[in-house]
This record gives sequence, C-alpha cells and structure tokens, in this order.
Amino acid sequence: MDEQRKEAVGRLKTASPLEATQILQQMELYDAKSSQEVIDEVYMQFKSGENMKDEVLKPVFMSVVDGLLEATAGGRAARKKGLTASRVLQECERFSYNNEPNNGTYVNGYTEYKNAKEFDDVNPNMTQQYNGESRKKSFEDKAAMDKYKRDRLKGEKTLHDDYTGKDNLYLRQDNPNKRYNDETHRKQAQPDHIVPLKQIHDKFKSNYALDDSDIKRIANIEDNFAVTSAEINQVKKEMSNKEYIRWMEEHGQPLDAQTRKNMLELQRSAEKAVDSKANETVAKNLMGKGEVNNETMKAAIERFKQENGGEAPTKEQRQEIEEQFCKEKTGQIRGTAAKNAASQAKDYAVGNLILFIVKPIYYEIGDIFKNGLQEGVGASSGMEALKIRFGRVKHHVLTHAKGFLGDNVWEFVKGFVSSLIEGIVSLFVGVFKQILKVIKEGIKIFVQSAKVLFGEDSKEMTPAQKGDAIIKIIGGSVLAISGVAVESLLNKIGIGEPWSVVLATMISGIASALFMYVLDKADIFSTKAEKRRERIIEIFDERIKDINEAAETCNIVAIETFKRQREQFEEINEEIEEALKTKDAAAINEAVELAKKYSEPKSKQFINRNIIKWIHIYKRSYNSSRCCTWWSPSIC
Repeated sequence: MDEQRKEAVGRLKTASPLEATQILQQMELYDAKSSQEVIDEVYMQFKSGENMKDEVLKPVFMSVVDGLLEATAGGRAARKKGLTASRVLQECERFSYNNEPNNGTYVNGYTEYKNAKEFDDVNPNMTQQYNGESRKKSFEDKAAMDKYKRDRLKGEKTLHDDYTGKDNLYLRQDNPNKRYNDETHRKQAQPDHIVPLKQIHDKFKSNYALDDSDIKRIANIEDNFAVTSAEINQVKKEMSNKEYIRWMEEHGQPLDAQTRKNMLELQRSAEKAVDSKANETVAKNLMGKGEVNNETMKAAIERFKQENGGEAPTKEQRQEIEEQFCKEKTGQIRGTAAKNAASQAKDYAVGNLILFIVKPIYYEIGDIFKNGLQEGVGASSGMEALKIRFGRVKHHVLTHAKGFLGDNVWEFVKGFVSSLIEGIVSLFVGVFKQILKVIKEGIKIFVQSAKVLFGEDSKEMTPAQKGDAIIKIIGGSVLAISGVAVESLLNKIGIGEPWSVVLATMISGIASALFMYVLDKADIFSTKAEKRRERIIEIFDERIKDINEAAETCNIVAIETFKRQREQFEEINEEIEEALKTKDAAAINEAVELAKKYSEPKSKQFINRNIIKWIHIYKRSYNSSRCCTWWSPSIC
C-alpha cells in the first residue's frame, strides 16, 4: 500500500465523526496527477530511450572491429565458429540470469559465404600447380585453338584480327623470320585465350566439383578464343585484356581507341561465357551427367582389355563405364559437400558452447565494474565474493546444460542444412551464383517471417509489430548478402584479399546498423506509437486498479469506523435517556460533555454550536417525540 494511503487510513481509524467525511474526500484525491501529465511522462520516457550511442555508434564501431578481425587468423577462426565481435557483445549485453537463455546460432548470409569459401582450399581432382608443363598437358586444347584459327581464314592466307579489327594477319609464312621485330612474324595469326588459362585455373582450382578435364573444356570454348597477331599475343601472355591495355599504357605504348574498345568488349563477353560454361559443368557433375576425364577413361578401357583378353569394350560397355565414373564423381562431390557442411555445423556448435559459458562470466565481470566485487553480491570478503560469483556461473551452466544440449542438436541440424546449401551454391560463379544466393536468402527470410506470423510469440504481437519485424528481417538479410557484391566489386577494382573481405565486412555491417536505425526512426508501421499507447493504457489500468484497491480499503475502514462510532453513540444515548428519565442534570451534563469530547474534531475547525446541533440532530433521530427545552431551549 502507498505510504500516503497508509497515513490516511490510520487517520480514518481514529477520526471523529465530523472528520471522517473530510478524510475520505482527501483519500479519493491522493493521486490527482492529470492525464496529460501522465501522457507527457510516457512520451519523455520513449524519447530518452532513443540512444544514438547504443543504436548507431556502437553497432558501427563493432562492424569496423569485425572487419579488422578478418585480417587476423584468430578473427577468421572465430568467425568460422559463428563468433563475430558484434554477435558476442550483443548476446552478452542481453544476458541475465532471469531471462531464458538464447542458444540459437545466428550467422548472416555474408558470413556463411566467407565460411564456405574457406573449405575450398585444396581440390585433389585438379592439378594445383600451374606452369608451362601443366598448361600444355592438362589445360590447353591445341586442336580446338587451331580449328578456331582455320575457320576464320579469309581468302588464302589473310585473317581478321579480333582485337584491332583489321584484316592484316597471315595464316602462315613458308619461311617466317621468328624474330619479334620482323613484320612477317609480328603479323602472324595466333589464337589467344581471351580469359587467360592461368586466370581460369586460379579461379576454379579450389572448386571440388571440377577436375582438369572440366577446366580444359571450360577454358577452350569458342567464346573464349580470339585471333590476333603474334605482336599482341606474345606480350599479353597470361594477362587479361584489361591488364594488357594498362601494361601498354604504363610502357608508353597506348593502344588506339578501337583496339581498346574491341578488347574490353571481348573480355566481358568471354567472362560471361566462361562462367556460364562453368556453371553448366558444375550442375551436370552434381546430377551425375558430367563428362569423364579422358585419361581416366583411357586407363579404364585398357583395364577392360586386360581383363577380357585384349577385346575392346562395345559402345554399350563404354557407356556403362562412363556412367559408372560419372556416378563416382558425383558421389565424391556430394560427399565432400556433406563433409564440409558437417564440419561447419560442428564449428557452429562449438561457438555456441563457448558463448554459453562466456555470457554469465561477462555478466559477472560487468557487475563487478558496476557494483563492486563484494557489494554486488553482499559478501564480506573478496574470496567470498569470487566464490559466490563463480557459484552463480556454475549453477547457471549446470542448470541449463540439458536445455543447451537439446537446442544445440537442433541447431546442428539447421547449421548442417544451411552450410550444405551454402557449400553447393559456392560451387557456382557469376550472376547465376548471385541468383542462387538470393533464392537461399529468400527461403531463409520466408522461414523467419513465418515464425513471426505464425510462431509461438506471434500471438502476443500486433499486426504492426509483425510488419515491422518482417521488414527488418528482409532489410537485414539483403544488406548482409550485399557484402558478397561489395567484395566482388572491390576485387574488380584491384583490391584483393584479405582487404577486400575486411572492407566488405565493414561496409555491410555499417549499412545494416544505419538501416536498422533509420527504419526504427521512420516507424513505418507506427510500432512506437503503438507501444506508447500500450504503456499509457497500462499506466491508467494500474491507476484504476490502485483506486479500486484504495476504495475497497477505505470502505472497510470506514464501515468499521462508523460501526464503532454508532456503538459509542448508542451507549451515550442510553446514558442520556436514563438521565432524562430521572431528570439527573449532572448525569445529562456528563453525557453531553462526553459526546462533545468524542465528536470534537482534533483540528479544532468546528465550533461547539455545530457540535451541539449535531448532538441534537442525533438525539432527535433516536427520540423524536421528546424535546429538551427544559435543558437548553436554544437548540430546540
């Protein structure tokens, strides 16, 4: 009970009849704060809750920290376990012994992308070392290159230069002078890989869905060939067209505008064609419809001959052998994807375990800084305080261990599925990969939105709150995966790893923080207004409850007080009645004095005449047939 109300109730219990009504009136008005004052206070509370430091500066700073940690081995190792600086700090600050523990794993789309990339370090199915020997043996298709050159012959000997746009190349010379400065050699037609073999090899060497023969087929498509002069080709070598243009400028030999334009257009077209062929090859290999390595097929046929007395396999038998190799290849790819996904899910589980233990420790350390080592737990010594704090951490861990393990089994399954899909998506390249990434994130958004709309907590949410939550889910996911596009853009402008990853992590994190702040300020679905309204209703409901409780208390006390007063006046009345019968003036005076003393307000605000009049009214209510003119005519 409110102290003010307690005081009023105490006064009412000992009040005189003339004071009781006044005290009751005061009790009705003890909380007389106006409605406008209440509303203004609520608005001020919500306004003070908007903290730029916590809502903007801290998330932005932690995004920068996340980015810088990407440049360190420790930071990358922690990220593999789903532990970023932002996530750790956010969950630790939200932790309380009174709250239900959050054992879920939250990893955004860009973090999943980075984790998937790091599993592709070594591909046992592909020659990892690129040099002149491996180029000729494994990756260069000389027959396809020569055919492309022959098909572009104009007349008997002249060919079109795809780079310069001029018809000034020789198919061959009978006795060419192979010195570079000789015109007959410099204008020799040579087929060139627009996207160099080395760049294609470096791009796909970690892709476990491909092997040497796949790279050879991808690199040697017609769309990646161009006929040009030995003059250009022997300088360009393993440079891209863009790199060659820049190299020529740096060495004081800038190309003419038409040649620059042709080379850049051909590079863009070839890159798209190479990516398309690579995606097609990966898809076929995943579905068991790929092509078998020529060397592998030759070895298999030789074994067949040895096992069948030198007899070569029939067409059907060759097809069966090929299909068997395709199945084995597909099984190997899927097995690698599953192994990587299981490893990643295990890492997430380890990260959750670390965070599960760290959160109560962080809480205790924070409490020490806030309240002091001993004062925070009411201990008499430092050792006792440490014992209490360690005991709280231990108790929390042991109490919630079973629930944590149960949650983590489900989180492992979800992590495995998500990592498996991400691993498969990572095998593709270019625009198609981005489309798959968007589809994956779209499915994730759909699942999270379904939880908001139909989950256990949805019943307690208003339509506005649901809409606000879904918008934040969509925006957060889109901005998270935008890190992939930012990283790709940085790579294209010459900023390679790890700094492209560092900057992309910073940019995507900062963008997400600012987006959430702006969205919160915009209040599209009026969720803030709704919360203010709910808070106002809550306050007024509480006031009504308080008033009802006060009224009930007052009624009880008032009834008891009036009952006691009635009994006392009945006694006085009986004494007066008895004195009137006997006409005992002394007894009458004594009874009147008693009534006066009993009825007189302690505040001395009422005059005796009013008291006497009240006594007379009271007297007449009980004996209206009598008159006291013989005693005091003035009141008759």
